[in-house]
Amino acid sequence: MTVWEWVLEILSALLLLATLAWIVALWPHLPDRIPVHFNLRGEADGFGAKASIWGLWGAGVFLYGLVTAVTRLPASLLNWPVEPQPETARAMARASRHLVRGMKFLLMATLLHLTVGVTAVALGRWAGLTPWFYLWIVALLGLVLGGCAAVYRAGLRPRTAPAATRPDGSWPDVVDFPAARSKILMALTAIPPLIPFYMALRGDETAIAGFVALGPYLLVVGFTLWRPSYYRVTPTHLQIRAGFADFDIRLARIRRVRPTWNPVASPAPSLRRVAIETDQGETVLVSPVDREGFIAVLRERCPQAVVEGGRGSRR
Repeated sequence: MTVWEWVLEILSALLLLATLAWIVALWPHLPDRIPVHFNLRGEADGFGAKASIWGLWGAGVFLYGLVTAVTRLPASLLNWPVEPQPETARAMARASRHLVRGMKFLLMATLLHLTVGVTAVALGRWAGLTPWFYLWIVALLGLVLGGCAAVYRAGLRPRTAPAATRPDGSWPDVVDFPAARSKILMALTAIPPLIPFYMALRGDETAIAGFVALGPYLLVVGFTLWRPSYYRVTPTHLQIRAGFADFDIRLARIRRVRPTWNPVASPAPSLRRVAIETDQGETVLVSPVDREGFIAVLRERCPQAVVEGGRGSRR
């Protein structure tokens, strides 16, 4: 295990023990009836016997043991997004362990917060669960999405270094350009998932619809932003592999190439883009990391096109 994995394991165990210590310390002071259910606003709307708090801790112990067992399963019993290869198996295993141990830490933190909330409401110290409780749910969703994407990316074979010219200054027949990823755009995608939680805190019953829509949204955004994206230029085609986009453009059809900051939705996870116009009036926006090199390759292979920007222009 890595140092980070040891840290997560120790913190998870400490959180589980802290939950037990909290229950033991407050047990003599708890009333006969304690909250057993909270609505979306965090208000207690169901009550049960005092002993039910041990059921909550027991559920935490079960989850702790279950997740721990998963980390010890052989790789052959796990369901991988892509088939592990000899050169990718180690990285995929490491990414999956980080995902599972991160989940265990967040689950134990959620358990402690929920236990504190139950006892605090039972003793009249809190009116309900604090809004911060929802942040654990957001963190879990984000971890699962990002962790699964990390495992998927680790399972892809490393690509050859892109945008590298030969010793004579010419380009290889096939050149891969990784897609640039805007941190600002990625941060903005985190805003919509917060809306249903805000609605729930206000007691809006339509928050349920927001939570239902959250799953497809995270699936689409996660696949779009975290799928390895690149643009491949061959002697005859431009191949675009970004998000859900997976199509080719014949180089002979390209009529104009120019740099742009056009924010229109496209297979380009960054605003630093290149606009490619075809003979049929279509415009495709892409966002290679090496925008100058990308334009230079198209300038060399599309003599019929008007190429702007990059390392010189040809009109």
